[in-house]
Amino acid sequence: MTSPDVTPTVEETSPGTVTTFDAFARFATTAPPTPPQPGQAPRPPEERLAYHSQFVTVRTPAIETLSRNVRTLMILGRHQQVTARPSLIVTGPATTGKTTALLEVGRTCHLAHTRRAAPGDDSVPVAYVLVPPGATAKTLAGEFARYLGIPVTTRMTTTQITTAVCHTYTAAGIKLVLIDFTDRR
Repeated sequence: MTSPDVTPTVEETSPGTVTTFDAFARFATTAPPTPPQPGQAPRPPEERLAYHSQFVTVRTPAIETLSRNVRTLMILGRHQQVTARPSLIVTGPATTGKTTALLEVGRTCHLAHTRRAAPGDDSVPVAYVLVPPGATAKTLAGEFARYLGIPVTTRMTTTQITTAVCHTYTAAGIKLVLIDFTDRR
């Protein structure tokens, strides 16, 4: 997994690079950047640009509502034995913050799990999968596999990849799967 002694770079914690467990864990556990304090000397231009380009999320009422709905669905899903687990779809026009909201919910879930986990618990609470435009079922299954580093060969069928993913995700103890369909062309 990740070492708490290593300070990740901006590139390693940006939302575009969180599609593996180690990268997501770094993202989730990296403290948000702090703004300059009143009366503090101005920061150099490179430091200011780095600060403004980092992933800073304001906990708006919409994100709070989404977080609460996800927590409720996760509790309901824990007790679901026969039918499919409940799910939630976040929709909206491009650039309205859907990915930001998903990442913030994932971060919250990851941190809550980490706080409650017993020492030595290496379960994986959250999976974040970014689905490229025009993805096939096999591509989607491959993205799920890539998140946990499940080896996939070109000769594997979609069913074989899906079986490996389901087995590994269950064994890893994943509680929340976030699927982000990009609308970039």
